[in-house]
Amino acid sequence: MTVNPAISGRIELTKTQLMALISVMLFGFSAALGMPFNLDSIVLAFSTTNAMAGRIATVEMLGVAINSLVFAQLSGRLNPHKTFFVCIIIVAAMNLGAIFAPDLMILGICRGISGLALGAIIATVMSTAGRSDKPDMTFGILNACVAGMGMVLALILPQALRFYELAPGQGFSESDGLFAVYFVLALVALIFIRATPRPNSDEKMDSSIPEQPPTPLSGWIALVGLGFIFMGHGVIAMFFMRIGRTVELTPEVIGLVGMAASGIGIFMSIGAGIIGAKFKSMIPIGAILLLLVILAPFISNPSNTVQFFLAAPLFLFLPVGMMPIFLGALSRVDPGGKLTGSHPAFVTLSGGVAPILGGILADAGDGFTLNGWFAVACFIIGAGLMFSVIRAADQKR
Repeated sequence: MTVNPAISGRIELTKTQLMALISVMLFGFSAALGMPFNLDSIVLAFSTTNAMAGRIATVEMLGVAINSLVFAQLSGRLNPHKTFFVCIIIVAAMNLGAIFAPDLMILGICRGISGLALGAIIATVMSTAGRSDKPDMTFGILNACVAGMGMVLALILPQALRFYELAPGQGFSESDGLFAVYFVLALVALIFIRATPRPNSDEKMDSSIPEQPPTPLSGWIALVGLGFIFMGHGVIAMFFMRIGRTVELTPEVIGLVGMAASGIGIFMSIGAGIIGAKFKSMIPIGAILLLLVILAPFISNPSNTVQFFLAAPLFLFLPVGMMPIFLGALSRVDPGGKLTGSHPAFVTLSGGVAPILGGILADAGDGFTLNGWFAVACFIIGAGLMFSVIRAADQKR
């Protein structure tokens, strides 16, 4: 990790370092990326409700939120290699534990501990990316890789749901195949740790970082707004497997829709990184939020398969396409990277609330229509809270 003398506090990531950093995050974070499949499998494996499955997801995402906020503040003081190694071992162990969980309580404990470790991983990754000398493109590449991983998982996980059929009568269930996949992927993440950026010495990382101005309040307010947007998105996206089943689609076909969404996300993320690097942020972010408002009622209550096929792929990855532009804006008002490093806490905190809240709305409305209108309200509130920091970032160009 080389300090760029031309940009105060920035770092120049090599291609190898960037791809290793992204690989550690993607392989370690795969269980969170597969959350819609997890919810579906928990409902089936434990014969429970959408709301109860949502509580399990909420426990995990709250763990991510808590530790990502803590480690975003500590990332400059800790050796990232040690953080990655310890936390990925914990994630792998908890994925393995989830396979043998006899009931929802034990499953929830495993997922909560895993969430705490995942929070440390993603905060360390995002803080490093936020200090890049080219933050818009760094986040664009990172989000494109997230979309690519989503495409791979959408292909693998529907098949993993059926792994238990290979050993009938042995006590395995739909969720066990998913957590077996996540266990293997977490072990793969260990391979990439040595290639990730690290301090040049055993001294504290922040000793070489120039003093940065205080983090602006508008940035924290904007992160609250981002949380509203992801909460609104989550009450629909977390249940897109369940929504697809309402129009009588199989898990394999719904997985293909997820692959299409991921494909859109790859190109959208790269395009957003280019746009964020060259143009002001207000118009593209506003356009994405407007599309989310329009699509939410359609995807939450599809009347037929065609409507689901058209609305779901775009809706699922619109927020991912927005992120490179928004995070680039945050890095301009806070070059030290605390806002970008803290953003997973707000995303996952709201994402943690979304499964349980979405499950309650779905059960109360006998469908997902209420989820759609709740999402619309969240998008509007979030846009208002984000406005000030986006305008401030545009003025710094």
